[in-house]
Amino acid sequence: MSVIENYNEILKEVKETAKKVNHHVDLLAVSKTQSVEKMEELALNNVKMFGESKVQEALSKIEYLSSKYNNLEFHFIGKVQTNKLKKIVEYFSLIHSVDRFDILPIIDKYACELNKNQNILIQINIANEAQKNGIEPVLLDEMIKSALNYKNITLKGLMFMPPYEEDVSKNIPYFNKAASLFQKYKNDTFNILSMGMSHDFKDAVMCGATLVRVGTSIFGERV
Repeated sequence: MSVIENYNEILKEVKETAKKVNHHVDLLAVSKTQSVEKMEELALNNVKMFGESKVQEALSKIEYLSSKYNNLEFHFIGKVQTNKLKKIVEYFSLIHSVDRFDILPIIDKYACELNKNQNILIQINIANEAQKNGIEPVLLDEMIKSALNYKNITLKGLMFMPPYEEDVSKNIPYFNKAASLFQKYKNDTFNILSMGMSHDFKDAVMCGATLVRVGTSIFGERV
C-alpha cells in the first residue's frame, strides 16, 4: 500500500480504538529517517502532524514542506541536546522529550528571543530503564511546578515510552501508570498523553493515550 493508504488504515484503527474508550486520540506520523517525498504524500492529503528526532535531518524537510503547505505541525520526539535547543525551539511546535530540569530555562530563553510560546511534554521513565530518557515519577510533581514558572513555556502533558516487548500486553501496567499520572494533573491545558507506537498503539489508547506516535506502520522500515 502507499504511504497515505497506510496512514488512513492506522488512523481508522486509532479512531475505532478511541471510540471504545470514548476520547479523542491524535495520530502523529513519525517521519524521522524518512524521505521528504513520503512526507509530502501525506501533506498533499491534508495530514498535518509529523514527528522528527534528529534536528539536522529535520530542518530541510521542515523548511521545504512549510513553504508549500499551511498549518503543518512538527513535533520533536528525540533526545533534547542543549546545543540543539535553539533550533528545536525555532522549528518545532511541541517538544515531547523534556526530561530534565536544566533545559527548562534554556527553552524559555530561546522562546522569549523568538517571541513564541513553546509547548512541551515531560518525558517520564516509569520502567526505570537506564538506556531510556525521562524523569522518575517521584520527581514529576517538582518538575511540573518548575515548568509552570516559565512564562514562555506551556506544559501540555506527558510522554512515555515503555520497554520494548514482543508481547505488548506486558506493558499495560506501565501504560496504566502513565495514564494515572496524567489524570492526576490533567486540565484544559495539560491535556496530552503521548504514548504508543506502531506495535502497541491500540493498548496505549485503551489505557488512556491521547496521542500516538506511529512511524514504521505508516512509512515502512526506516531508511
